[in-house]
Amino acid sequence: MSTEKFVSFSRKDAIGYVTLHRPPDNRANRKLVADLGDAVREAALSDVRVLVVNAEGENFCMGGDFREWSTYNSYQKRKERWQFSNGILSALENLTIPTIASVHGRANGFGFELALHTDFVIASEEANFRFTEATIAVFPLAGGVQRIAERAGRNVANRIVMLAENLSASQAHSLNIVSKVVPHELIGDETLAMATQLAEGPTRAHAATKAVLGAWASGGIHHADAQMIELIPAVLDSEDVRAGIDSAAKALATGGARPALKFTGK
Repeated sequence: MSTEKFVSFSRKDAIGYVTLHRPPDNRANRKLVADLGDAVREAALSDVRVLVVNAEGENFCMGGDFREWSTYNSYQKRKERWQFSNGILSALENLTIPTIASVHGRANGFGFELALHTDFVIASEEANFRFTEATIAVFPLAGGVQRIAERAGRNVANRIVMLAENLSASQAHSLNIVSKVVPHELIGDETLAMATQLAEGPTRAHAATKAVLGAWASGGIHHADAQMIELIPAVLDSEDVRAGIDSAAKALATGGARPALKFTGK
């Protein structure tokens, strides 16, 4: 059995990268998903302050590798397989640091869902997104339905999933599914620029923002309000907040402009 990794974790300074490399289409089989889990775990155990999910090759990810699906020939095997893969995507989604999907080419099925489990999706203007599952009599199996509904509404989720609509990057952006569309040749530069801004930002505050949004998604605005009150004391007791408040107080006292700050994440 090959020991080659289909997904790897690497880093440059405070920016981490989870990279798919199973050419030509980065289709998700169990090994790719397991390697994705290993890479997400490495990122979680590191001290990177932002994580980029990207892919080598022509496409981001064309979806699942259906050639292995026949091996899931019992209820228990099918349940275990998708509990396994969906748990890994949840681990990515629940990281306390900001995450970015940098998408080029096609993001179909699992690839689309992988992107939806990140905080920001930057797409090449040549990228496109599609749930093809209805064409083989299934539905998105890794949380795509509800994550489209959360970002774009129930009617859009019905359209995209049941009609298997193909979305251009600009269409996905207009529906709030994609955060930013950039020229194809600039996808790497634009991803790096956003990742750098986030990595140099207030890491604890970003973690709190993610926690509040998670609470809102699971329990609504009042649940988020309650979670926020629990987070405030810890965030306010951080080095970055003290530096920020000191800077703001000095600017108020002198009538000057507040300088841009580069935070430590502490």
